[in-house]
Order: sequence, then structure tokens, then C-alpha cells
Amino acid sequence: MATSAIPPQAQSMSIPINTVPQPWPPAAIDAASHGAIAFCQVYYEAYDEPTRRDSEIPLLYLPNSKIIWNGNTVPSDRPGLSEFLKGIPLSRHDLQTLDCHPVSAEPNTPPSLIINVTGSVLHGPTVLAPPSSAPDNRNNTANGKDATRDMPRKFHEMFMLKAVEQSEGMQPKYAIHSSNFRFIG
Repeated sequence: MATSAIPPQAQSMSIPINTVPQPWPPAAIDAASHGAIAFCQVYYEAYDEPTRRDSEIPLLYLPNSKIIWNGNTVPSDRPGLSEFLKGIPLSRHDLQTLDCHPVSAEPNTPPSLIINVTGSVLHGPTVLAPPSSAPDNRNNTANGKDATRDMPRKFHEMFMLKAVEQSEGMQPKYAIHSSNFRFIG
């Protein structure tokens, strides 16, 4: 008689076969990746545009979203989030990596999506100034860099998107369930 490596307390638990997570088919992963790219384009273009940030970004969040910005909780109600966004200086995000994972959902419902983004962000009024194309000794430091420009900071941002609506035969519409932004450099 063979012995089992499963502890006795776990042997008595039975898990129905239909609850075992199945791998996502390649088409689902491809659709999630394309959706994540489209979401990030919409999100960061609106975020980096001062006339759109505080009016459009709050529309992308669910009313009871969990929002963390560099370790601080941010209000998720639209007026509170809009007010917070008004206090953020001008920005320009440059994405380096974007990774998306579909997360199991109830049967016959679209998956939630976890999106991880890394990149660099420049904050402040220099965002509007074009980068200098030629060295100018009046503004250069000893190492040849423009002393009047701010340096971008590295960041990581994680989003969890939940499907909020799906019409027959159409791709689901998603909203941000939670987001966590953190400077990493």
C-alpha cells in the first residue's frame, strides 16, 4: 500500500474538479495584453495632460476603489480623487515594461486583469520644455548635463481592473478596482 504525501487533514477535503483553475488559452492572454496596452495608453495620456487629468482619470475608477500613491491612501470618490490629482505637478511618464495577467473570475464572466507597469516619470514645469538638443555651457554642469532640467524618477504601478459591463459578443468594459503607485528610484 502506497503512502500519500498529503497530510491527513487535507486528505478528507475534496475539491470538485471544476474549481481547479485552468490555464488561460493563448487567445485570452493575447486579448488581455492588448487591453492592458490600450488601457495604459488612455490612462497615462490623460494623466500627463493637465487639462484632462483631474476630470478624466477619476472616471476610470470604481467608486470604492483602493488607491495608494507612494504609500499614502488616496480618496476614491470622484471629487476627492480629482482634488488629489489637481495637487500633482505636471508629469510625463515613459513606460519601460507592461505586464498583464488575467485573474480567475466566476464562470461565464470576464477575468479581472492585473497590470504591472514600470517606467520613469518626470514631474514639474520642465515637462513642458523641450529637451535641449545642443550643449550650452551656460546651463551645463561639469558632467555635461543640463542643470536646469529635472531628472526623471523610476516608478512601479500596479492596477487591478474589474469587468463592469459586457454586451453580447463584445469585449468587456473595465474599471480600476485598485491601484498602487510607488517611486522606486
